[in-house]
Amino acid sequence: MNKLKFSIAALLFGGLALTSCIEHEVIPAPTPTVDLKCSFDGVVNGTDVHLMQFIDGYDCTPTKAKYLLPAPQWSTAVYYSEISSAASPVSFKIGMGSVAWDASTTSDPTLALFNDFFTSNLTPNFSNVAVSGIEVSYRDAAGRTWVSHDNSVNAQNASFTGISQESDETGDYSKFTCNFNCYVYYQDPGTMLWDSIQIQNAAFKGWFKR
Repeated sequence: MNKLKFSIAALLFGGLALTSCIEHEVIPAPTPTVDLKCSFDGVVNGTDVHLMQFIDGYDCTPTKAKYLLPAPQWSTAVYYSEISSAASPVSFKIGMGSVAWDASTTSDPTLALFNDFFTSNLTPNFSNVAVSGIEVSYRDAAGRTWVSHDNSVNAQNASFTGISQESDETGDYSKFTCNFNCYVYYQDPGTMLWDSIQIQNAAFKGWFKR
């Protein structure tokens, strides 16, 4: 009888010891990711144009141009967003600038400056090289690049809606939809003559990256 009690106690103790040694798997919380979507819809030179992310290789590429000056002068940054494809020459690109900041304190504008700039410039003027507003670029099927002008005699307008600032491990983003109507211009390098085409009812959905 004593042997039986000892055996049962030994089994219980061994079971408890085994249970205490089991390591519980720790499942990390999911890493947040920004949902980035892009598209373009508009009428270009009288023809409907529709570009959609992941269709025919189209996607959005954000870039920026920084113009660095020594303190106490302000440095500036212009942000670009382009929907393009390696499989097609046709693309659309918009530039927005400029964000001013002290480059002696940080290499890029702060997130607060980045966010405030885009939420405060919902109806920008057209500006060459996007120095103080928006610039629209269109590359046609022949690979020619047509660009908006700030002094165009034709009516033009642009507005940003649906601006959303989001961040993840890959960076800080300003998601937007830009609606615009404008003329874009191309200078023939052979004849040096200018030509223009009209873009109407355009809606470019994309993002800028800080």
